[in-house]
This record gives sequence, structure tokens and C-alpha cells, in this order.
Amino acid sequence: MVEDILNDMNPNVDPCQDFSQFSCGGFMNTQEIPVDQATTDYFNILYNDNKEAIRSIVDPLLGKPPSPTSATTKNDETDASQANLLKLQDLYSACMDEDTLAKASRQPILDQLEAILASFPQKTTTTATSGSDIPVNKEVLTKALAQLLKQGLAGFVDIAVITDLVEPLVHTLNLKESGLGLPSKGYYKDIKVVQIYEDTIAQMFQIVLGDEDVVTRGQPFMDTDVKQEWKDAAKDVVGFETQLAAIGTELVDQYDPIKANNPRTVAQLSNLVPSIDWALLLAEILPRGVTNTRPIVAQSPQYLTQLQVILQTTTLSTLRHYITWVAIKGFGPNLGLPYRRPLQFLKAAIAGTSPDLLPIRWRECVTVVNTNLGDMAGHFFIQKFFKGNSRHAAISIIDSLLQTYAQIFPTLSWLDDPTRVGAIQKINAMQKLVGYTTSGPDVASSISLQSYYSNLTISKSDHFGNQLRYAVWEKTREKSQLDQPVNQKKMRDPPQTVDAFYDGQSNHIIFPAGILQPPFFHVDNPEYLNYGAMGVAAGHEITHGFDNIGRNYDYTGRVKNWWTNETEKAFNEKSQCFVNQYGNFSIKGPDGKNYNVNGQLTLAENIADNGGLKQAYRTWQSRFQSDPSGFTYKNFKLPGLEKYTPDQLFFISFGRLWCSKERPEWLMQLIRGNAHPPWRFRANGAVQNSVEFSLAFKCKAGTPMNPIKKCEVW
Repeated sequence: MVEDILNDMNPNVDPCQDFSQFSCGGFMNTQEIPVDQATTDYFNILYNDNKEAIRSIVDPLLGKPPSPTSATTKNDETDASQANLLKLQDLYSACMDEDTLAKASRQPILDQLEAILASFPQKTTTTATSGSDIPVNKEVLTKALAQLLKQGLAGFVDIAVITDLVEPLVHTLNLKESGLGLPSKGYYKDIKVVQIYEDTIAQMFQIVLGDEDVVTRGQPFMDTDVKQEWKDAAKDVVGFETQLAAIGTELVDQYDPIKANNPRTVAQLSNLVPSIDWALLLAEILPRGVTNTRPIVAQSPQYLTQLQVILQTTTLSTLRHYITWVAIKGFGPNLGLPYRRPLQFLKAAIAGTSPDLLPIRWRECVTVVNTNLGDMAGHFFIQKFFKGNSRHAAISIIDSLLQTYAQIFPTLSWLDDPTRVGAIQKINAMQKLVGYTTSGPDVASSISLQSYYSNLTISKSDHFGNQLRYAVWEKTREKSQLDQPVNQKKMRDPPQTVDAFYDGQSNHIIFPAGILQPPFFHVDNPEYLNYGAMGVAAGHEITHGFDNIGRNYDYTGRVKNWWTNETEKAFNEKSQCFVNQYGNFSIKGPDGKNYNVNGQLTLAENIADNGGLKQAYRTWQSRFQSDPSGFTYKNFKLPGLEKYTPDQLFFISFGRLWCSKERPEWLMQLIRGNAHPPWRFRANGAVQNSVEFSLAFKCKAGTPMNPIKKCEVW
């Protein structure tokens, strides 16, 4: 641990000049970005470690094979555990079986395209110009969109079951914009990326839909093999998606629960977008016996209005090309290697990795396991890697942070009494889920997991079929919840996930077992390290309940304005300081130009980072000062780190959370469409606003890490 801390640091850098370089300069100088990845940081490192852990369970060549249950040991839990392990290993093995995938050629995806496009005029499924002058047909379009949705894909609209924004114990349907093949709308202005994207679409059309199976003919597939008709079809798709990007709602507004809460009846949706038969669409996608009795929450009515204009001027041929591409892009990664290769080239171009390198297949297959049978794999993960009293120690840290927040609200002069009462009520009602889900399913119970996944059939020799069956199973499971009460005890991600969350609609903070590992947390660490990392993470998630997004939810999880106008005005003024501060940070893109962080888009994360750091430090200091001898709280000195005070090591532990090294293309992805700023700004931005940091490192006023003007909300 001490060696890792010292190796990450660059003690030659003045922490008052650049804290990120001070705490992570060694990391930046010595760590290499994996050749197949866009970035390396402790989230990704731990993510890859957890993948190795899951692989050790699900790879039959590495893990323990299921063994027949003897009469002396036979019991229901053991039987279920063995059956679950076999199911996991079959799923992984099918994914790893490239020979069988190659033999299946392109036929599996052709079969799916035939089903998805069944409603279109049946001239031919492989003619790019079919129906070129035919206007959009409502029934044809609706049935094709429904086929996509039932198979886990979405065109220019997506319909999902969510927790109702006003009644948090009730489910409702949510209609949101979708359908872009590039990571975010900003990419459609990048001429170079758009051209690569268009070429990829044309290549995949040729490979999947061409008269000749170019992969099995015995000659390498070349760009010259792509016929003009598929190039024209690809141009159609990109042109249509570019129009969708132009009318797309800004992410800032998509994240705003007030702006995104627009209940609409089927009749009202029909007026907004008459090109879609909304009653038919719902009838097609809802499972038998499930009916919708509530208005549908439209994320952006303005998008729908503009979508109708586009659909009115789009030919049926273009829509066919577009829907075909949505299916190929969604199902294509499940084909054999030669058939999915152009998709890998596209992914590499966006990530900045080498297009000549093949992705590491076992990692892809572990991702499949984590997606398809995540909680089932998580059962074995927590058994093997989440032992001892780690869960109880993590809960103790979270509880201490919750207590601190309850204590600070009465001290904030800008909060008036009515809003203060609401804040205290909310923090007192905030619940925590730590480690793993115990309800729906209970991850600790093999029987519960076996039952939960019982309707999902897995074949050891059919990877494509496994992925299709999972997509249908998952969408059926999701839509079946529509008339069921919300299960607020279920984590949204499996235990091996390396992340933490705040859910405003349940007022829960969520910490999967996967993140409760070094450098974020270790039960034997001194508290100044654990609170500098795990404590800040806990404070971060708690603060999300009171950031510019989370503050719109009350203590029950309802979207409700419980703020007075005066306090809301004060909050917005304080928040603007963060918008300005982070908006001045910039990265250098792959083209060598500087691009600024979007301070408004990243505001929620920046408020949470700053609040988490401040309150974690306050909580740790309170415990440290109350027990300077360390009889109750562990704050022992670590050999090799004697030159640093506990306060300094608290901040160094925080800084290591954000040690990272990125490719320029990855930084551009963050800038264009991510609510988080680049990692180094998360370290430097927060300490610039921390008086305690400047005191700990004796930073003079006016130095880069101790500016005169500081931002503060919580």
C-alpha cells in the first residue's frame, strides 16, 4: 500500500501548483494505457481486475467445474449453485467459441433482419434502393420500431419502464429520444469521424446484405468490395442520423427531471408524431396481460415535434436503411470475427486505439456474462472476493457521513428555514444499499438467482442466440414491471460493478461490492486513507441528493420543488461559480486544439465532488480529533510516509482516486457527451475550493491550488 502511494506520486511537484501532478505524476509517468483501451485509471484498473475475478469463475479452463451433488451433500441451495455455475460457464464458453460463430456466418443476423423488416414492402431484403420514392407508412414504421424495441434495440425513440417521477413507488412508461450510432450528437460535426462511420456502415451492409458472402469466398475483404448501392445506403443513414442529432435535446436538459417530466396520453403523442401508431406500438411491445393505464412520460415533446417534420420528408427506403443499420449495429458484435471486424475498427477510431489490434476476447465475453447474468456471477464474486467485515466497515463510513450532513444543514446561513427543514428531512430519510442486492433477486441465495433467471435459456453452442434470448428476456422482464410496485431494495448493477450511485427516485445511495477495494477502500487502512477515498466517494453520492439535479427530488423520491424562491436563487448563484470554474478547464483534442469543459453539463458532478471532499474531511477530522491516541479510530502512521501528516495523506488518498492517463480521443468523448469532467480536473478543481487543503499543504493565497475566489455550495 505505501509503495503504491509513493509510486503514484511525484514529490518533486509542488502540490500548491498542481495537486494532480503531485499525487498522480508517478502514475502518469509509469502507467501505460492498455493497447485495446482508451484510458487507464483506478476505476478501469479495478474494473479489469474484477473481470479477471469473474473469468476465474466462469472460464471452465480456470474455474471450478460444477460437480455432481452426492447423496450426503445434496440440498436445494447446493443444487442451485451448481446449476447456476454451469449456466454461467455455458454462456462464457459460447461467447469464446469463435469456430462455431464463424460457421454460422451471417445467417443469424439475416434471420433477425427478416423479422424486423417483415412489415416493409417485400421486394427484396437485399436491395438498397427498394421503395426509394415511397413516403413513410405509419403501420410499416410502427411494426419495425416495435420489433427493434422487443429485441433490446431502439430507433429514433425508445420506450422503457421507469419509476414514476411523481409517484416513486409506481412504474410508468418513459418515452425518450434515441437512435444515434455515434456516442453523442457532437460527433456529427466531426467530418473525419463521420466519414469513418459512413464507411463502416457501408462495409457492414456489404458483409451482411451483399449477394456474395465476402467472408467465406477465400479472399480478404477490401474497401473496393463495397458496391455503390451500399455506399448510397450508408449515406442515407448518416444523413438521417445527422438530422436526429440536430434536433436532439441537450444533455443538460435531458438530465433535468423537471424538464423531462412531460406526461402525455396516447392521443397527445399521436398529435405530436402522427407518423407513428402509438396505440399499435404499445400493443406490440407490452407482454401479454400487461396494460398501460397511465400517461407516458415524454422526455422531450419538442424533439417529438421536430421528429415528425423529419419523418414527413424521409422516404421509406431511407427508414428501411436506418432500421437495418440499427439492427446490424446492435446484433453485429455477436457475429463471427470477420463479420464484426468493421464495427471494431469504428470503435477503435472513436477510442483512439489501434484498428489493427483485436480486442481481447475473454474480456468481451466476461462483459457478456456481467450483462446477461450479472447478479448470478456476482454471487460467486462476493463469495470469493467480498469477505470479512468489509461491508460493515463501509456502512460505518457512510453512516458517519450522513450524520455530518445532518449537522451542517442548520449551520448554512443561505438556507432559509423551510428549505432547511426539507434538507434535514431528506438526509434523515436517505437509505443505503451496500455490497449486493438482497431482494429481486437475493444475490446471496443460489435458489433465488436460479428462479430469477429461470426463463432465460442459455446454450453452450449458440452465442448469437444467447444474446438475442437475453435481449428479449430482459425487455420482457422490464415491461412486465409496469403494473408491479417498485422494488427499492434492488441495485441497478451487479455486485462486481466498479462505481457508486445516488438514486433520487428512491433517495438511496448505492455502493456495489466491486468498488469496495483498494485504492478506494480496505478494512485495514488507517481512516485518513479510507475517508480520503471511500469517504469522499460516499460524500459525493450523498451530495448528489442536493445538487442541481438531485435537489428536485424530495425525501420520498418525488419530483417536487421543496425550495423557496429565495434559497433557490442563492443555490443558483453559488452553483454558477462552479460552472465558471470548471468551464475554464480545457483539454487538447486529437486535432491539437483546445476544448473547454462544459461547466453546466458537469455541474452536478462538480458540486458532488466538492461537497464530498469537504464533508468527508470534516467527518474524518471530527473522529480524529475525538480520538487522537487511536484507541477507537485507526489513524496509525504508515512506515515510509512519515514526512506527510495525516491531513496531507487524506488529500493524497483523494488525489489518487483520479490518477489517470487518457488518449485524446477519450478526452473528447468526455467533453462532448459526459456529465463528468476529465479526471485530473476532478482532483484539482475540488482542492482549489478547499481551505483545509491549503492549510494542510501551506499553500499561499493566490497559488494555482489556492485561488482567492473559492466556490462552495455544501
